[in-house]
Amino acid sequence: MQSYSNRICAVCGDTPAKIHYGVLACFGCKGFFRRAVKDGRNKYVCRFDKNCEVNKFERNACRYCRFRKCLLVGMNPDYVRPDREKSKKGKAVLSKKKSLQRSISNRLVVDPSDWTSLLSPSSRKQLAEIGKLAEQSQPCSSAHFDGIGNFSLKSLIADRSLARKTGDSAPMHCSESPRSSSEQFLSIERIVQSVDYIDRFLNMLEEEHCRKFSVEDKCALISNTMIHLLLFESTSRFVAKGASGVEDLKQCIHQLPVCATHLTQKIADVFEIYLRKPPSIIEYSVLKAYIVATAESTLLSNALNESLSIARENMSELLFKVIKYSRNRASVSSANTLSALLHFTYESRSLASQLHQSQQPAFLRDSTTNVPFHKILVDIINPEVSDLLLTTANCRKPSAAPSVPVPPQAASLQETKPLFHFSPPSLSPLPPPQYSDYPAPYPTTSSTFVPSPYRPNSLSSFPKLPLEMTKSIEEFLRPSGMSADEMNKPLEKNWADGFRLTPVFNKDIVSQFFPELSNTNTHHQY
Repeated sequence: MQSYSNRICAVCGDTPAKIHYGVLACFGCKGFFRRAVKDGRNKYVCRFDKNCEVNKFERNACRYCRFRKCLLVGMNPDYVRPDREKSKKGKAVLSKKKSLQRSISNRLVVDPSDWTSLLSPSSRKQLAEIGKLAEQSQPCSSAHFDGIGNFSLKSLIADRSLARKTGDSAPMHCSESPRSSSEQFLSIERIVQSVDYIDRFLNMLEEEHCRKFSVEDKCALISNTMIHLLLFESTSRFVAKGASGVEDLKQCIHQLPVCATHLTQKIADVFEIYLRKPPSIIEYSVLKAYIVATAESTLLSNALNESLSIARENMSELLFKVIKYSRNRASVSSANTLSALLHFTYESRSLASQLHQSQQPAFLRDSTTNVPFHKILVDIINPEVSDLLLTTANCRKPSAAPSVPVPPQAASLQETKPLFHFSPPSLSPLPPPQYSDYPAPYPTTSSTFVPSPYRPNSLSSFPKLPLEMTKSIEEFLRPSGMSADEMNKPLEKNWADGFRLTPVFNKDIVSQFFPELSNTNTHHQY
């Protein structure tokens, strides 16, 4: 480990140096950077060509180039905390008194329309973007979706993305007729609204992290969070009716294709948790974005998982600030409210997961039906799995056929057998089994044939794997008519001049660029 006295400042090369504002810097450059960020970063001017040398002897010659080099080596201006300046004790005490008086006055008198000014610029930007997501994703009548009756989920995502790019993504005008169909739990209006919301949320993450997410990632995220979002929206709508709204929520969920009466108590518990501390409108918007960020990580790519993890932390921090400043609460009370909302989030996620699994028998992928929007619902409830490990998982499940009694003397032998006889022995600490000793499922005297365990020759829809090489790689690569000795013969020095490997026109091209080699037929030796 590098000693303290040998650490060199990344700015001027002086010693000793410690970590200041993210990089190794001496105390002189640390103090200069702090002062520059506070006062003089817009006042410094270079008298030369903005390329002055910054070292420990001439670091004070040009403050512009010194501050520029501080930024180039990685010193972060966000780490400078002017409120922690303690140059004078009296000034620090006075600053504390002023901040205390300011906080007390804010608690006593707060303008409800101006509480967002207490947020940081980044938090206000996030809050504005989340508010736009909620405004731009508005439900509409099912009459507007006649053209997507046979769409899949990928086609729906592409159609909505194209509509936004062409300017047709404005909220559609709803009809004046009763919206009984849109009040159903899996209505197409609510599904399209949620798809728009999740797609816009991912677009916000793409702009924030400068990356693009595949349509497969979008489908996986929609499938994983759709039921949770619909449950969250239904619960918030029925909570407005008070305690009696729990029966309406149960009735709405029980109208699903597969009745979920076994989840009645779970539904009541989730409703009761939400009813205790319901969120405000702005808290509802932030909590909705947080729900999207809590998707199951095993179904998504690493890039999307990383972005969702950062978004999840940002949303929880933003939700705490919104609760604290909008309700004018103390930190302890705000933390209790945040804990109650997060408790509802994870309890409702558990309920949504059970609802998702209960509806899968009604939306099988191999079913053929002409019901409108059926493909979209199938892709959401029973999504297509393209993962090789998940696709071949069914091959490893034990068969449901009636078991055959095993003789006592062979019971211990069967317990140590791997499932496939081509399993590599290095993956198991057990010795390799002797397959010729497999006991017969029933006694026989006329045959000594021993059936081997099931050995799949294909991986679901994937082609068969070559289990045996009929030729060596050398035989595959050897041209026809060439013997092994001729192929393995070492190359001569003039191998590039042969008629077999170098065409004649190549020499003409070489002579155009290298005239001095046009009359030579041999290569120079190096």
